[in-house]
Amino acid sequence: MAVAKYWLYQEIWDALQEWAHQYPDLIRCEVLGESRGGRQLPVATLTDVAAGPAEHKPAVLVDANIHAGEVAGNAVAMYWMASLLEGYAEDPAVAALLRERALYVVPRLAVDGAELYLTGPDRLRSSPHPYPDLEPQSGWVPGDVDGDGRILQMRVPAPDGAFRADPDDPRLMVPRDPMDVEGPFYHLLPEGRLDRRHAVGRRPVWTEIQAARRQAMDFNRNFPVRWAGEDGQPGAGPHPLSEPELRSLVDFVDAHPNIAAYAALHTSGGVILRQPSTGADTVLGAEDLGYYRTVAAMGARLSGYHARSNYQAFASGHERGPLMPGAADDWAYDARGILGFTVEIWNLRGRAGAKNYAEHGVEALGRLTPEERVADDKKVLAFVDAAVPDGGFHAWRPFLHPDLGPVEMGGLEPKFLVQNPPLSLLEEECRAVGAFLTGLARSTPRIQVGEVVCESVGPDTVHVAVEVLNAGYLPTSGTAKGRELVHVRPVTAAIHGGVVVSGESPVVLPHLGGYGTTARGALPQRRLAEWTVRVEGAAALTVVVDGGRAGRVEVSVPRP
Repeated sequence: MAVAKYWLYQEIWDALQEWAHQYPDLIRCEVLGESRGGRQLPVATLTDVAAGPAEHKPAVLVDANIHAGEVAGNAVAMYWMASLLEGYAEDPAVAALLRERALYVVPRLAVDGAELYLTGPDRLRSSPHPYPDLEPQSGWVPGDVDGDGRILQMRVPAPDGAFRADPDDPRLMVPRDPMDVEGPFYHLLPEGRLDRRHAVGRRPVWTEIQAARRQAMDFNRNFPVRWAGEDGQPGAGPHPLSEPELRSLVDFVDAHPNIAAYAALHTSGGVILRQPSTGADTVLGAEDLGYYRTVAAMGARLSGYHARSNYQAFASGHERGPLMPGAADDWAYDARGILGFTVEIWNLRGRAGAKNYAEHGVEALGRLTPEERVADDKKVLAFVDAAVPDGGFHAWRPFLHPDLGPVEMGGLEPKFLVQNPPLSLLEEECRAVGAFLTGLARSTPRIQVGEVVCESVGPDTVHVAVEVLNAGYLPTSGTAKGRELVHVRPVTAAIHGGVVVSGESPVVLPHLGGYGTTARGALPQRRLAEWTVRVEGAAALTVVVDGGRAGRVEVSVPRP
């Protein structure tokens, strides 16, 4: 039975190997590459090999947990795979999906960082190695100071503090306004310590409390598309694909030309993010914009999530250029012509009925008044009290901090409430996102052979005409962008078993539209391949059509 849980590294490998033993005709497990810390990255291929090898079928690629703390992405990937394997024998739709398509799943990319996140209090972006500086700098370093296994918030009493406790619910810290003259007032900080390695002989001072960036590598800013470097995009790395985990992923994509669609599983937000990232929808051509809108809307319907473009979700009045340079979904589309999405799993604020970026966008959230923000924060606390009564909010409690003196520690559970869903609500998210992933896989192109005509035109000579068609939603190029790129293989048809007298074998056919393409008046869905062939005796003729991203089919030619 599919289990919704948060998986440790070895548990992932154990489960994959057990599934491969239990379902040898449906799943294959391999090593994608090796992490910076020496761990092997898993990649699973799901398909019904009795209906043909994965390499001959259109494919979707799903990767998860590229950010260390976003472990719900891994949970969704594992749950989705288990559900498909279990559903194959019972659900005809699942059986058809695995017969007709290949699913490539990288269930965790940040294997080093996620293991640290799951086995201790640390929270980090992607990788635990030192970055951007090899020599740690002075500053505020988040950490578990009181030894309770968590890194919570600290409220520090101070006359110049910008926050106070809400009079109706003192758990909630609210901004201080100009009429607030009676304390207590507080500064808010993440739990941690002040590393003063370059200071000698004096007490810590508040001016030193600035974040010390220690493990700041961001895998999702390291792809070779609009890469901005550390100065232009913190976390970008020393050069594109400097991280071995990402190099392995890119190499895998390039070694599998049948990949037509892609989804990256992140947290949080409860939103399916699509292209474009570089501006309003008008920066995309009408054809690809139509695919993105339709597939994202399908995903919203299946999952209950919102659907927005990256630009709609994150652009603000102060950001008019490209967003988040070096991101995976941008690279998939811009550099490889793959229809790529980012799924942000879990939406705490949305579940509480508070305003959230998935529904309203970052710009709209920036316009909220302080009163509106406090009202929304109260909705979140009310939801947590009802849905996660045990461990959702950690009550403020006094602590004598070694650097700051008397403080209080508490706040919302950061890992398994704010960043990821609590375990009690995880399965609901797994089912919702899994439904979209299945729909995305079904949207891929699918090459087929229609009518095959073979007529005698002379002694030992026949004329063969084969109708080649695309029965999938997307075009055989995956996107219109894909037709511009040399990485995308053309559709070819070849005849075997005789000597070709006229016609080319293989012949390169123009890309075929899918049923989602023809609705927009673009490419035809069918093409004709023809040959005149001399055959000896009763030799068998076969035609092989390679659709690249649309898969590969082989058919026998009936002799007259």
